[in-house]
Amino acid sequence: MKLMQIGMLLFGMESTLHASPAPAFLQQMAGCFSVTYNFVENGDNDEFFEPVLEKATLEESDDVIHIRRTLIVGDQVQPHWREEWRLLDAAANTWEQTVYGPFEDLRYRCSGLLIEDSWRCEALAAPKPRRDQDKPYAKLDRENTLKVNAKRWIHMQKNVKKMVDQSVYGIELGWNRYDRQDDAACTPSQRPR
Repeated sequence: MKLMQIGMLLFGMESTLHASPAPAFLQQMAGCFSVTYNFVENGDNDEFFEPVLEKATLEESDDVIHIRRTLIVGDQVQPHWREEWRLLDAAANTWEQTVYGPFEDLRYRCSGLLIEDSWRCEALAAPKPRRDQDKPYAKLDRENTLKVNAKRWIHMQKNVKKMVDQSVYGIELGWNRYDRQDDAACTPSQRPR
């Protein structure tokens, strides 16, 4: 890979490949987590979910870092969502995140600067989340902020829900907290009963 990057530099081509393992920011998003999902909109559509266990595995291939997330419900494991991360600009530390649902449906794609342990992006006209399929709005404009450390990470969201005519149906703020757990907690056969 290093030879390819040197060749790209010599011939004036910009490299989008990362030269080493995934940065700590992404490595710390892998593991076993107790997750709480909280969404506040207008008082009538607010949602607060009980904590769930989620296992996230990280794999690297060429220029893509994959994070696959599965929910642990009792003794069952079910796909939840997955991410693909690409380094777009090494000098500026700009990363692109693409998120897919459990049925490989594109949820959104956005890019932003990684500054230390924080990353922010905006994705316009993203599909509605599954939890809102019964709501009358058409798309949402997402603003995502991730703050990651070795013990936990936070996903803050500002979701502007838009009708087909672009009028605003509602504005939702989300606060998802991922608290690191011992890996055994996400292995059904190893959890205490």
